[in-house]
Amino acid sequence: MKQRAWLVQRAALALLLMVSFYALALGVAAALLWIPYEAYSNDVRLPAKIALLCVAGAGTIVWAVLPRIDRFVPPGPALTSTEEPKLFAVLTEVAAATGQEMPSDVYLVNDVNAFVTQRGGVMGVGSRRVMGIGVPLMQSVTVQEFKAILAHEFGHYHSGDVKIGPWIYKTRAAIGRTIEKLSDNVLQKIFIAYGNLFLRVTHAISRRQEFIADEVAAHAAGAAVMASALRKAHGAAVAFEGYWSAEVSPVLNSGYLPPIANGFARFVQTESVRKRITDAIRTEETEGHSNPYDTHPPLRERVVALTSLTPSGLGDTRPAISLLSDPARWERKLLGVVINEEWARALTPVAWDKIVETVYVPLWRQGVKENGRLLAGATSARLPFAGRLPPPPATLGEREAPVLHQIQVATMALSLALLNAGWTAVTSPGEEIVLRRDGRELRVFHELMLLATGRTTENEWAGRCMEWGIEGVALGQAARV
Repeated sequence: MKQRAWLVQRAALALLLMVSFYALALGVAAALLWIPYEAYSNDVRLPAKIALLCVAGAGTIVWAVLPRIDRFVPPGPALTSTEEPKLFAVLTEVAAATGQEMPSDVYLVNDVNAFVTQRGGVMGVGSRRVMGIGVPLMQSVTVQEFKAILAHEFGHYHSGDVKIGPWIYKTRAAIGRTIEKLSDNVLQKIFIAYGNLFLRVTHAISRRQEFIADEVAAHAAGAAVMASALRKAHGAAVAFEGYWSAEVSPVLNSGYLPPIANGFARFVQTESVRKRITDAIRTEETEGHSNPYDTHPPLRERVVALTSLTPSGLGDTRPAISLLSDPARWERKLLGVVINEEWARALTPVAWDKIVETVYVPLWRQGVKENGRLLAGATSARLPFAGRLPPPPATLGEREAPVLHQIQVATMALSLALLNAGWTAVTSPGEEIVLRRDGRELRVFHELMLLATGRTTENEWAGRCMEWGIEGVALGQAARV
């Protein structure tokens, strides 16, 4: 009750600041126009340049603060109850539990996130409810945790902040446009100061709205479930960018489409990624702090607030992605919306266990062809970078970059040589590429780094190459084999 009373007071303050901003902007514009008008009325000779600057400044401010029509661009493919009855059954259930109407449109997005908003119209007038649901988020949480997240989003409708949101958002945009259009002068500094005050007040409201929405989620799906969902979403967000850039992008750029959500599930289970996620959550829960300009409170404060609410059981522990009838089809449609539809349709499906042969081997061949000069005269047993890097724990910087590039090219060339010698290459999202033969495993880049830092001697390396059956291979020619 206290939270809602505080929120009402702050919302009233935000509305007052919104009205005051437009009054300030229009007042400044009127004052600028008054100067040449008053000079003209009193037959005062005002330099033409000053008069022009006053009129231009007034016009700039008025144009900056004029409300814009919200032209909504779908963030992903639209979902329907006909196509996805299981998902919409959950949405309907959560909407009823929170006493809210269903959104007009529901979209899939490529983010570890879910959101609700009012889009379309002008300053919220004539707008409609829109919900976005992230595919990687659905892969990261259980159905019950997904229900808690949905209840949190419906909680934003419940507390009414989605209705005031367009007004706040548009006012922020108007302040930003005004600051951008004005040159570096006293007027701009006035609007910057006002903008900072507006951000501090409205972002404080946003943070408090998150706590209220968390309460709604706790009552609908359970406080412990919501806390678990928050932790998982935070951890998945930490991992997703690396997954997309390191694992997915090379495959897409090669013209193939892997099972993205399935790959992300495998990625976050690898030891190194799991440790990074665990460390990130622990750090956020122990050291996270709020900034006056943050729109969301830190994970630590949200989890602490939830501990005082009623816990609940685990509920439905299936992965939330199971609510989608065909995730792979939606992944292709999502890429078509956010990147290019024709390009997305042309992508060839590929399983993760076929990635090396379909994607990486062609990339290796191309890489060695383009950079073979770096390995001119080198064989697999005699490499030019042996012992040229300082051993750990030395930090590698720009001086070592040429050697590291040489090692990367050698890794591609040596991998091709090993494949030609009968080895097989395997990998999984988040894992190194491992070459195997007769029960032996080889991580090529790791082995070359041991050689480069002197932890493996040149004679030891030559012996290993003989053992592997590749001692005489000219690495600069590996791409041609």
